[in-house]
Amino acid sequence: MSETTTTRAWEGPEALDRCTRRNVVRGDGGLQLRRGVMAADEAARCNNRDLERIAGGRWIRKRLVLGPVSASGAKLIGYLSCDRAGGELEARVNGHSARFVWEEKREYWVDRWHAVEIDPAWLREGENEIVLRAVGDAEWTVLVEESVQPDRSEVSDDGGRTWRSDELGVNDRVDGEYVVRLWLDQHMTAGEVCSEAVDLLGREEGAIAVDGAALGVRVELEGGEPEGTSRRLEWRAGPTPAYEPAAWSPWAPLEGEAEVPEGARFFQWRALLSTADPAVTPTLTGARLSARVEARESAAVRLAEADNRPLAYSSWRFSYMAADEPRAKLLRERWKLDQVVGPAKTEFEALTRLRQWVREQWEDGWNMGGLNYCPPWDALVILELAGQQLALGMCTHYASVFTQCCAALGFTARTQIMRSHCITEVWSNDYGKWVTMDPGGDSNDATKFTYHFERHGVPLSALEAHTAWVNEDLDDIRVSPPPPEATGERFKVESRIHLWMRFMIQRRNDEPATLGPGEPEHGAGSYHYDGYLFWEDEKTPALPWFSRHTDREADLYWDVDRTRIHLQAGGGAELRVDLEAVCPNFERFEVRVDGGGWEARPASFAWPLHAGENRLEARAVNAMGRAGVVSSVATVPQA
Repeated sequence: MSETTTTRAWEGPEALDRCTRRNVVRGDGGLQLRRGVMAADEAARCNNRDLERIAGGRWIRKRLVLGPVSASGAKLIGYLSCDRAGGELEARVNGHSARFVWEEKREYWVDRWHAVEIDPAWLREGENEIVLRAVGDAEWTVLVEESVQPDRSEVSDDGGRTWRSDELGVNDRVDGEYVVRLWLDQHMTAGEVCSEAVDLLGREEGAIAVDGAALGVRVELEGGEPEGTSRRLEWRAGPTPAYEPAAWSPWAPLEGEAEVPEGARFFQWRALLSTADPAVTPTLTGARLSARVEARESAAVRLAEADNRPLAYSSWRFSYMAADEPRAKLLRERWKLDQVVGPAKTEFEALTRLRQWVREQWEDGWNMGGLNYCPPWDALVILELAGQQLALGMCTHYASVFTQCCAALGFTARTQIMRSHCITEVWSNDYGKWVTMDPGGDSNDATKFTYHFERHGVPLSALEAHTAWVNEDLDDIRVSPPPPEATGERFKVESRIHLWMRFMIQRRNDEPATLGPGEPEHGAGSYHYDGYLFWEDEKTPALPWFSRHTDREADLYWDVDRTRIHLQAGGGAELRVDLEAVCPNFERFEVRVDGGGWEARPASFAWPLHAGENRLEARAVNAMGRAGVVSSVATVPQA
């Protein structure tokens, strides 16, 4: 046994992007606390008929509780509508007056969201009172979300002399919270950065780990801590290459050297960033880890080849449709989805067949139908109504049906939302990436055209389409399959890709199990539900009336159905193999040795080696029987 040291470093933005993060973004000095705080008591989980009327003596009052205020700017925001152009709404914020004015023409991403600049000096830590009243004969409405707590919304019928916090809204039928928010131009007070799991026994990323044990670990952070800010380190460790609650230690403070539990080979650190003054932020420009390791002598083995990259994880959880969800099984069987994809020769062809089948379920889909009804995001309900032409079937319904049909068949998909349109992004094992697909962009029932974008034969993700648009880099992008002549100019690349100017995802595909949370009548009005995760970049700034944005690519483009092989030297001519996978509804690992047949293996096993090259391939299989992307390594024992 001999003691040695292994090291890891995170230097620069790309290395730090391997870390997940919340309330933390890239800044000029490295990672820093997000700037832009949205205060709200609701998530606007309501439809466009959940309204409160503001007119005459009917006033509303909203109380918002703020933390420390040190803002360089502030906005009062409401989801509002008015019955006339130029109509005015007075807002009194802690006794100070500001006015909303209804503009007849509004930008798409603004629409009913109205924001008025206010002086941050009007605001205070603790409770802030906002009173809204219509000016003159104008009649305004504001959305109201049903809830009992925190009970900070009130209505008055007598011009503010008396107030009540229940029997709100049109027809006095709601107890809830008004969609009235405050946005402050200041830093969030807390956030976190969490490293990927580090193999303490690996001398370098992807190498064969030594046979031994980790003894102690130190982590040093780089960056700045201005007065009033802090960066607190925590750690956890375990024997598996991804965190497992039952096997790993809990988070604990990291001061000096952390003593690693026996058998714990993998390690994570996290930096908790905070500020007492929201005008300033700590920064994180890098991190360095050093581990004391006790190593045993073992046979030398060389890693000759590897298609085995690290897995990308999102900072946000995604709620996948469960394989045993009864209504998913019903969706699959009632609409014979296996027969829809059955003739396909590849997985990608199966997805395009399913996409086209979804579009063909509607005739005159954009008609409100016999029930004058906008269905919720439930594929079974939507398809049943579509077949009888009883309800609206716009792009959001086409996309959510496609997403949920994919999930019922064992493909991973999520519903994607952008400018005035809704599509699906689906994970393609054939291409090893997320692919944007539009099952409902063609409202013409004579063509019913569905498509995706390609560049050099490779399908694009939504982020790739967005980046191409904002950078005006449309060369070599084409619509696939080629649009029929009857669609005219509508499906030329330039005519469609501008819709990807801004996009966000729904962080779930399990709506058949439960409709909430979500936007009950998504698309029937401008977007208002504060649960979507938006992409932001230098050319796409965050919207102040929504709270979830990210500039980290893996937050939207995490790996799916992909396996990573971790190797460790063992006794004699063998290696220890630990498998890590990101696989919704994971059922088993399958392994192939030296080109033989696939066989099920546990997540950890011994791999005996022979002279010459040894090849190991691994893949994850989900509970629907769909195998994921194959990873592989080739090793050669040294004499």
